[in-house]
Amino acid sequence: RAAPRAAPPADDLGNSASQLATDARVSTRRVALTNAAAVLVAAVTLPACADEEVVVAVVEAVATTPAPPPAPQREVKTLVPLTTVQQPTMAYEFSYPTTTKTGEPIRWAPSRVRERYSKAEPMSPDARQRIVYEFIAFKGPMTCTVTVGPAPPKLANKDPTQWQPKQVAEAVLADRATGRIATGQKVSLAEVEYAREEVIDGTTYVYYEYISQGSPNLAERESTTFRHSLGVTARRGNFLYTYTVSAPETLWDSNQGGFEQGIDAFRLTEPNKKKFREPGNEGLFPPLPF
Repeated sequence: RAAPRAAPPADDLGNSASQLATDARVSTRRVALTNAAAVLVAAVTLPACADEEVVVAVVEAVATTPAPPPAPQREVKTLVPLTTVQQPTMAYEFSYPTTTKTGEPIRWAPSRVRERYSKAEPMSPDARQRIVYEFIAFKGPMTCTVTVGPAPPKLANKDPTQWQPKQVAEAVLADRATGRIATGQKVSLAEVEYAREEVIDGTTYVYYEYISQGSPNLAERESTTFRHSLGVTARRGNFLYTYTVSAPETLWDSNQGGFEQGIDAFRLTEPNKKKFREPGNEGLFPPLPF
């Protein structure tokens, strides 16, 4: 006669019960997942045989899944032809649009062309910023202007590496303004919309957009008019070179794209040792022919 088996310890019984419960839960989850997969397969591959309630459930599940956001639409800008002007004596170049975005020609005429800073007309009584090159289109009028001048007082006593883009834009605009407050400090009536900087070939270019109050003209006879402008400023040594393009607000939409192209094309070029004349240190004699 076989000896009776000894009863398992209580701990073993507890472990066995716990294991059985765990196995049951795992089995239940697997069954649920298997059933859900079968339902989806049936609804997709056998739509004619699928139960109506199953199809409704699948449709509701799909409907509750959020759709991915649409890809952002990139604005396609119409490029317009540009004309580039190179000035080797002061080592810079700029470009201006020759048509509007609709293809209408812009008839520019040079109003100022100065080879040297010392011969250029000042923009304000202190004669710091001077106009070295300017084109004007009489419709508007619209202007393309290159000015050169030493760093404005608001920037002169600061390390150029600490200059902020909007600070540069406001200082340049204030330095060319003729308005002053009671303390004698210059005040610009232009409002800077944005300013950013970009380093290109080791030179920092500050790009900005601003709006200023204009004067009545043939197109805008109201007493209060506004001009919309883009500007870019770059530093070489102790002098700032600034290129601005400007138009009445009424002509802005048709010219903005071309103006942006022109501003982006502005560059300080590599000085030619025989032709370059540094502002403020131009020398008494013309360059030698060798």
